[in-house]
Amino acid sequence: MKKFYILMTVSIIGLALGITAVGYGDRIISSKTVPIPSVKLPFKSFIAGTGIVEAESKNITVGSPVSGLIQKVYVQSGDKIQKGTLLFEIDDTLLQSRIMVSKAEIKAARAKLTRIKHHFELIENFKKVSPQMVTKEQYIQAQDRYKEAQEMFEISKVKLSALQEQLKRYKIYSPIDGTVLRSKISKGDFFDNRSNALIIGSDNVNVRVSINEYDISKFKPGTKAVAYMRGNHKEKIELSYRYTIPYVMPKTNLTGRSTERTDTRVLQVVYAVKRATTFPLYVGEQLDIFIQTPRQGN
Repeated sequence: MKKFYILMTVSIIGLALGITAVGYGDRIISSKTVPIPSVKLPFKSFIAGTGIVEAESKNITVGSPVSGLIQKVYVQSGDKIQKGTLLFEIDDTLLQSRIMVSKAEIKAARAKLTRIKHHFELIENFKKVSPQMVTKEQYIQAQDRYKEAQEMFEISKVKLSALQEQLKRYKIYSPIDGTVLRSKISKGDFFDNRSNALIIGSDNVNVRVSINEYDISKFKPGTKAVAYMRGNHKEKIELSYRYTIPYVMPKTNLTGRSTERTDTRVLQVVYAVKRATTFPLYVGEQLDIFIQTPRQGN
């Protein structure tokens, strides 16, 4: 009998534990997801778009008229530069050897010219002293050799000048005042003249806004616009209209939102923006843009 009560007690305890486990598993766990921050709309009537920060000068991909191994690098990402700043040098060893050969050719041409000139002067003096000593044919031949030596000497100097001018192409300088936006070049790398490893831009920046084709009819050039930073919609910055690119193109800057259409086309509008300490701007950064529509006031 005692054994029966023990079994009953264990069964009741097991049943109670099972009910408790089921109830605990079915209860709703409170979500800890951070709510999406709300944005205080800047205008009563507006269209929204995505903006990309770019340098006012456009993002300049630095190229080179020649390809070759990089010999020296003078800048890195983030460096401030001025127009004429030396950015990097390409190995010019082969060209330097050609210049040395050219200098030797000039030296030989000069020596030959000196020798032929001296011979021509002798012929000329003999002709003045006694015309019978020098025939007309001899005089003309000596004169032609002298002129030919002069021409060869001048040609050798022009060749050297051309090689020295080519030498300048192996040093790459900045065409603008601004900043090195990105540098992926290092000493010893092979630099192709179509490379995009070095990008520079002006310090002033613009925002290129993409307006959905369904909103183009609402947009009017010259209207006000504001930009909000992604992840911090408490901060905004005023934009100044610059110009509209009159060409509707396929959308390439995708935001990744589930509601975004990927087969749409956009009109691109460029706005100027002044840098502010409370609103950090970096080239390539995406911003949320609101453009006022003229049908209603602020």
